[in-house]
Order: sequence, then structure tokens, then C-alpha cells
Amino acid sequence: MIETQKETNINKLLAYHLLLAREEAHMTQKQLSERTGIYQADISKIERGIGNPSLSTLDRVAKGLGMRLEINFISKI
Repeated sequence: MIETQKETNINKLLAYHLLLAREEAHMTQKQLSERTGIYQADISKIERGIGNPSLSTLDRVAKGLGMRLEINFISKI
């Protein structure tokens, strides 16, 4: 149960950041879909926090937005 909560939280965080990035790029989900070749429905799932995209998919999304994907591990201390 706890693992599912952690996964949900990280998915919601990803959803929030993707939505902000897409809005910053002034793009619709459909436009992003056309640029990346990723189904609009899959982009929608990611933005709703119910998708589980691969790193490759996230990289394609970032490139489609004219951005680069950056992943960090940050100490809790």
C-alpha cells in the first residue's frame, strides 16, 4: 500500500510538471502528440497522473516541448 502511495505521488508530481512545461511551451496535448508521435491519450494519462511513461517517452516529450529532460537524485538530509 505504501509503495502504491509513493508511486501515485511521483506520478502526480510528474503530471504537474508536464502540464506546466506544456503550458509554458504554449502547446495543446494534440500539438505535442503530433510533434512526438505519442498518442494524445497517453499524454493525457501522464498529465492526469495515471500514466507510467518510460524514460524514453519522457525524453521524447521533453524534446517535443523544445526542452531537455533532467533527472536528479536529491538527498533528504
